[in-house]
Amino acid sequence: MIFIDHFKWLSIFNGCYAIGEKFRVSVGFSPNPYILFHAPGGLAPVRSEDGGKTWSDITIDLDSNEYIKYWATDTYNENKVFCGTTAGLFYSNNKGLTWLRHGDFSGESHGTYIDYRSDGPHIVYHATSERIWRSVDAGATFSSFYVPAGESIRGLAGGRDQNGLTLAFLDDNGTQACSWANDFSEHWSEEQLAINFSTCGYIWIGDDTGNFTRTNKEGGDHIRMAENDSRTIYVTGGRYWIRQYGTKIWKSVDRGGSWELKLFQLSWDVTPYRPWDSDKLEYSAPAVEQGWWDDGYESFTIHKRNPNYIGGTGEFFLHTSYDGGDTWMAPFTKFADVGERVKGKRWESVGLEVTTAYRFKFHPNNPSVGYVAMADIGGIVTEDGGNTFRISQAYNNSNFDYAFNPDNDQEVYTVSGSHHDFPEGWHAGQIKGQGGVFYSSDRGHNWTRITPDNADFNRQFISLAHDPINNFFYAGTQSIGVARSLDGGETWSYFNNGLPSGDKIVSQIEVDPENGDVYIMITGDYPNFTNRTKTGLYYLDVENGATSWELLRGTVHHPPEVDPQYDMWYYPIAFAVDFTPGSDRSTIWVADYENNFNWLASGLWKSTDRGQNWVRSIQYTHPTAIVMDPEDPDKVYANGRWQILGTWGDGGMLYTTDGGDTWKKNDKVPLQHNGYNVTLDPSDPTKIYYTFFGNALMHGPRPE
Repeated sequence: MIFIDHFKWLSIFNGCYAIGEKFRVSVGFSPNPYILFHAPGGLAPVRSEDGGKTWSDITIDLDSNEYIKYWATDTYNENKVFCGTTAGLFYSNNKGLTWLRHGDFSGESHGTYIDYRSDGPHIVYHATSERIWRSVDAGATFSSFYVPAGESIRGLAGGRDQNGLTLAFLDDNGTQACSWANDFSEHWSEEQLAINFSTCGYIWIGDDTGNFTRTNKEGGDHIRMAENDSRTIYVTGGRYWIRQYGTKIWKSVDRGGSWELKLFQLSWDVTPYRPWDSDKLEYSAPAVEQGWWDDGYESFTIHKRNPNYIGGTGEFFLHTSYDGGDTWMAPFTKFADVGERVKGKRWESVGLEVTTAYRFKFHPNNPSVGYVAMADIGGIVTEDGGNTFRISQAYNNSNFDYAFNPDNDQEVYTVSGSHHDFPEGWHAGQIKGQGGVFYSSDRGHNWTRITPDNADFNRQFISLAHDPINNFFYAGTQSIGVARSLDGGETWSYFNNGLPSGDKIVSQIEVDPENGDVYIMITGDYPNFTNRTKTGLYYLDVENGATSWELLRGTVHHPPEVDPQYDMWYYPIAFAVDFTPGSDRSTIWVADYENNFNWLASGLWKSTDRGQNWVRSIQYTHPTAIVMDPEDPDKVYANGRWQILGTWGDGGMLYTTDGGDTWKKNDKVPLQHNGYNVTLDPSDPTKIYYTFFGNALMHGPRPE
């Protein structure tokens, strides 16, 4: 979750990172600007009293399979807070410190409106599927107010001004309201049309007498009004509507008498498809580079006392308007170039990038040039040391890693894959997918596939390294091991001599800069874990002409504090070798990722005898990266996942300055629970970068 400060977005809550959360719950705002409410994924509700800097758990007694949907606050009384769920309504009379379930009704909440202008205690209207309820004592008790005949309610909004009260709700008569979808039945399945109809319905308009009239206007997921305006109503399409009609936003300024389309992100009604006019909508970096592929709004909100302030978020986009929908801004990217907003332009971060970043690598001889491997958009490129970026996608969904020609900063290589989110959930297993190794001679403006485009090599690659001494390339797959080129990328073959049989996921590759020797990480063949005794770090002695990989896994010592039933190294995922000038390469680190219910048995492991013995330095539940300072091997930095509020194991941004004797947590980083990787700035020894699942990357002072 986020707030805006001087037009710079800052993280204010990062309790967890979860793929496919069932409910994306918006922040609840109290009339007291310092009190906020949140429930990540619809569960684990928290409360802040300092504007989101710190959060405390609050107890809301949810039933099994019950989720929080929204917060509703009385803008004139900070003590009164409502919490709508999938099974009922909770209320608090003490600023959200304690909560009770309302006993007058049950059922899924579909909207709560507090009529702030009523005489005496505020009147509260609350919608369940079957009826609208009303309370005349500020929510203490409710009675039935309106029961629709034959329809169910899917959303409720309200507003009052000098013209009186208006209540508006969405019904579920999608078959008639969205009958336009039948015109496209030739290209959409019956199942898709049925889903479209199930998230559609007519808009009804009523007042405080309980008289409601159905309009002929359809609506999808969200209906919104400002509490002090009885005339202005907004309604969105449904995110499961066909033809991206879910990105439509309509506005009425005459209490539902007429409607004007205020936004339609990408029109499928013209050929070729055309986005909303650029003079009405700021084009963002993902939009111009990847397209407007969003189906609707996960959330849509309105300022409670200003109907001109509106905004909506989808899976990929955030759009806001301060003029009632006449023009829309894209505050999640900032244009940093000249001319039109088109492909290849430069952008600045606003701190609100929500795409996963895997690795950040700088060119070895030009630290102004760097590349970030990312999900969904492929990757981004900086040519000014990280001040601005442009999007650069090789081909598939994700770029995973980069390699360089040290003598030419225009040249860059990347590995690409059609699946993202390694190693989250099932993404940790063997994935063939599509992908390959790609080459650019112009800093990522254009890419060419250099691995064969056939069944053997068109697959997901997730790691890459270049040996500039011999002009060899090594690329790691998420399926069958290592592909190698001995002629600068012209021809490729698989080189798996000495590696375990079966699935071979190669999560990281590094080349010794002094002699071209190679190190790779073979992680576990999730979910079967048949190769556990052969996971770990493998070495190829290129300098002496080795023809087989050697496993540097001698004795992995069982930590005395770990239950004897648990074995070690089911899923080692990252490593770091002491490549400092003059070192004998005997000091090596391995990050082992808990992925087979081996409770608290993973962590950061160190060997000082080149892999003959491994001793755990610290427990770390889900590490995904470990990096050594290239000038000082005693300084080591780790990053990875950390469970909700740190209740399960350890994790986050750990570092040591004494070779692992002691570890500290870099708690200055706003995000603590969804880390991925770490990069040290080669031109500034005081600067460090962290990458994140779902939050791109951040930089700040290197901890000491």
